[in-house]
Order: sequence, then C-alpha cells, then structure tokens
Amino acid sequence: MGKLHPLIQDRKVLISAGVWDVLSAKLAERAGFHTVVLSGYAVSASYLGEPDFGLLTQTEVLDVARRVCRAVNVRVIVDGDTGFGGPLNVVHMLEELIRMGAAGVILEDQTWPKRCGHMRGKSVVPMEEHVAKIRAAAETRDRLKESFIITARTDARGPLGIDEAIRRGIAYREAGASVIFVEAPESEEEMKRINSEIPGLKTVNNIEGGRTPILPLERAHELGFISVGYVLTGLYAAARTIQRTYEHLLEHGTSKGLEDRMMGFDEFGEVVGLEDKYALDEKFGDGRADE
Repeated sequence: MGKLHPLIQDRKVLISAGVWDVLSAKLAERAGFHTVVLSGYAVSASYLGEPDFGLLTQTEVLDVARRVCRAVNVRVIVDGDTGFGGPLNVVHMLEELIRMGAAGVILEDQTWPKRCGHMRGKSVVPMEEHVAKIRAAAETRDRLKESFIITARTDARGPLGIDEAIRRGIAYREAGASVIFVEAPESEEEMKRINSEIPGLKTVNNIEGGRTPILPLERAHELGFISVGYVLTGLYAAARTIQRTYEHLLEHGTSKGLEDRMMGFDEFGEVVGLEDKYALDEKFGDGRADE
C-alpha cells in the first residue's frame, strides 16, 4: 500500500469544504481551507441543475475537476461516484485525476445510476465488484503517485444494515483504500462501531438535513475519524443567499439594503485575481490608459 498523503499524516483531524466550481473553490481557499471536496451532488446541481441521481458523466466530472485543480493551490479530492463503469473506467479516471494534480478520489459501491447517499432507494453492487475497482485504483496509485488518496465509500448502511457496511469497509481497506467512508451512519453508536471495527483511517460526511448526526469536530476526533467533510454546506448557503437576494430585487426594485450581504466590487476582484490581469494587460496589452 502506498504512503499516506501528508495532510493525513500531519493532522489529527481534517475538515474539508465541499465545492462545485472554480469560484467556490477559490472562496474556500481564501477562507483558509487546506482541502476541498469536489462534490458530485453539488456539481450535478450547478452544472446540470439536476439532483444527484447518476446524471453526470465521467467526462463532465473530469472537466470541472481539471479547471478547479488548475485554479487553486489547495488539495482537491474529487467525488468519483462509482467510477462510471468497471475497473478499466476507474483506472482511466485515476490516470486523468493524477495527471491534472488532484489529491484524491472517492469511489462508492452503489449500483448505477447512483444517487445521493442520504436519499432513499439506494442499492449496492456485490462487495467483490467494488473490491475489484479499489484494487485497480490502488494499483494505479502505486504506479503513478503513491500519495494519492483513495477513499472507498460504502452505501450499504441504508439497504443492508450497519453490519454489512462494516464488513465492506474492512474488505475495501484490505483491497488498498487509503481511507474508508461509511456513508450515512444513523447514530453516534454506529459511528463508534465504524471506528472500532474497521482498521485504518475513516472519514465522515456531514450533510445538513441528512441521516448522520452532525457532531462537533472534537467529538468526531474522539470517535476516531481522521477527517470530516462539510460537502454541501456552502452550496446550501449560497442557494439560500442568492434566492433571497433575487426576491429582494423583485420586491424593492433596488439592491439597496443588500450591501452587508454582498462582496464589494474590489473584494470580488481580489478573489478572481483582477490585479494580476491588470498587470498582464499593462505588460502585453495595447497600452490603453485607465478609464
């Protein structure tokens, strides 16, 4: 098994922000996050305007991931859904992600088309089928980039129960996964079992309104989780803020009164690197004076 990523080695518990495009990733980086997760749920909502129901393709995910990885200097973990096929599809995806500079991938054991881990009606493939994908991913990691993080996710808790989810977590760890992710445990007691019975590193997903209790970071650390993801918090907050802003505009016919909820022109320019573009324009542009 390859060496663990330095972020996992050096930090007792890691908190990551969910992102869905370059702008959200830049804002997470600006806030101080060292790791972001490119959420399939969030990309499906922003890129397609559709729920996380297996509608994204591998090509679309890789396209967004490539632009995010190029734009920020933080670690980017990419939600790879089921790998979008068999072991060969997984190998192709990892090769592309490693080439673009991603720090890791999440691979889950749902049947296709998959759906968000906190939605109803999930089903999972036979455990051996996902073991083969994890082995293929681990071999690709060891061949190309040993520090690349493979997070093996199981969605078996919902359809088959916590015992089966733990059995799968153990098998995926043995197959070469760096981190194990049991999706949607429904109590703190189940979270304790996940950490005590599955060897190695574990992560937990915090979804507001989902099935898993959202615990303080300190408690998650006490239970044994190495990382905690708030993968939809930013998306939900942005959606609410945008909706209320547009409602205000329609009701009042002006943006007056919204100032404290908005970034200013100059601050937003800092986020997207406006001054750098001014400098390049002055160096290589047509010499236009400031207007």
